[in-house]
Formats: sequence, C-alpha cells, structure tokens
Amino acid sequence: MENNQFKQACLEKIIADHQSGSAKIAFVALQSLADYCQRSVMTEPATYLKDLNSFALELQQTRPSMAMLTNIIDAWRQEVNKNENKNPQSNLMTLKQVALVKVNGLMMQSSQANDRIVQHVCDLIADKSVVLTHSISSTIINCFTKLAKKKISAIITESRPGNEGLLVAEMLSKSGIETQYITDAQLGLFMPKADVVLLGADSILADGSVVNKAGTYLTALAAHDVGIPLYICAENFKQSRKTCETIHLEEMDTTEINLPVLPHIEPRNIYFDVTPARLISGWINEHGVQTLTILEIGLTKPTTDKDYSRAT
Repeated sequence: MENNQFKQACLEKIIADHQSGSAKIAFVALQSLADYCQRSVMTEPATYLKDLNSFALELQQTRPSMAMLTNIIDAWRQEVNKNENKNPQSNLMTLKQVALVKVNGLMMQSSQANDRIVQHVCDLIADKSVVLTHSISSTIINCFTKLAKKKISAIITESRPGNEGLLVAEMLSKSGIETQYITDAQLGLFMPKADVVLLGADSILADGSVVNKAGTYLTALAAHDVGIPLYICAENFKQSRKTCETIHLEEMDTTEINLPVLPHIEPRNIYFDVTPARLISGWINEHGVQTLTILEIGLTKPTTDKDYSRAT
C-alpha cells in the first residue's frame, strides 16, 4: 500500500468509527502516526517532517467534536517540531525515533491519567450504588470494572443511533455487574432509581460545558430535575478553549436512523450535544474532583509531569 493509500485508509477508519469514545479515537490516530513514521518512503528529513505534519493535521480534522484528538496530536507535533528546531541537522533516523518515542509517551501519559481518574471515581462512589451512564467511554468502562468490587449496579442506555450501549452491556456482563439496559426514551423514568450519573466527554469547553454523544444533555436535565449528582470523567487532554458557538457538532449519515423517504420530512442525525456547566456536579480529571473555577484555571495551564507527581 502506497503512502497516500495508507493515509486515506487511516482517515476513513477514524471517520467511520461511530462507536468508540474520543480517547480510543485519539489512540488510533497516534498509532496511525506511528505506523506512518515507519512506512514513509520519504528520504529527505525536511520533506519527511513536512509530510508527517500534513498527515497529523488531516487526522485532527477527521473528528472536530473531539478535543482530545486535536490536543494530543498538537502535543505530538510540538515535540517533534521542537526537536527539529533545536537540531536542524537531524537525520532521518533521529526524526523517526523522536516521533515514535513521543507517540508512546503520549499514550502512556493518557493511560496514567485515566488510571488516576478511575481511582478518584472509586473513592467517590459508595458501596452498592446504582450508577447510570449514557453512551460509551473507555474511562467509564474502566471505572465500572474497578467499581464491581463495591457491588454496584448499573443503568445504561442503548445510545441510539449506533447502539454503543450494547458494547457497554457486554463489558458489564463480563464484569458480573447487575445492569438494567434501557432505551434512551426511558431516561426520565429510570433516573430516580440511580444514585449517581457518570459520563465521559468528547470535549470540555471553555465554560465547563460538555460535548458528548447526543442524549447527554437530556440525561443531565433528568438528573438535575430529581437531584441526582452527575460527574464528567475526562482527562485534561479533553479540555478545549472553544465555546458552544465555535465547536462543530458532527452530523452523521441519516440512514442510521432508518427513516424511509417521505415528502416534507428531513431526517437529522447530529451525533453530539452540549450540556451546560450548570447541570454538572463536578468534573473528575487526573487531579481529582474539580469545581468549575479550578477547571477554568486548568484551561490555561497545560498538564506537566510535575502535575502528575503532585496528584499522587
């Protein structure tokens, strides 16, 4: 497979993935960069670096609702380009090594962040709690896996379209967690039965509002109405300086909603919605449960290794 064919296949894979959360999508993008670093046929360092940067930007543009994809690739590009600026005479082998090391480093950083989030969540949730979630998030799945020891039970939505709730159900079944599987339309009915709502996020906007799978806003409204606390579990890579007005909410193929062609009827399939900060009880990142004030400060302060050591 030639370079352009490989890149196109990677881009199409990410665009077509409507079931994975943003963390998994970001990892797939990083792995695509790592694979391309190895297979690129460019022989001149400057051309090689330019080609890598071009591919990285294309990967970022595949899923504009997912801040983590943008942020983690930005971090990769900054490191790789910084090395080139410091060492303009770097040979091709050095460039490849730096690019690959940074991919692995970012994956490790993200994995460590999620491990910390899971621990913070486990410290927060009481034994035998009923936990409700909507859509799929690798962070939330990891939380459920560890919370199984606390004999919690779950309420999960099917999360149409895409029905990624089925994937969540399969994972919770393997963990031995007693689970009620409901249609999205039953959220209002089942919310009073929950003790807490745990959700992932595709982006956390500048004002603390959250971009996530459509239905998250309705979940938050139902939780707020009956006084159930709702927490967003997401690492700092998911924070964005965009606002409700500037974030792009992706709209997918309407064939997913199975509507026949009817005169005067326009099907819509917007995959994400925005949940305002006023409906959120707290944001749990790698540093713990955050208030909106702390979260907003964090938007201007990138996470460093010192931050991680301070949090442990």
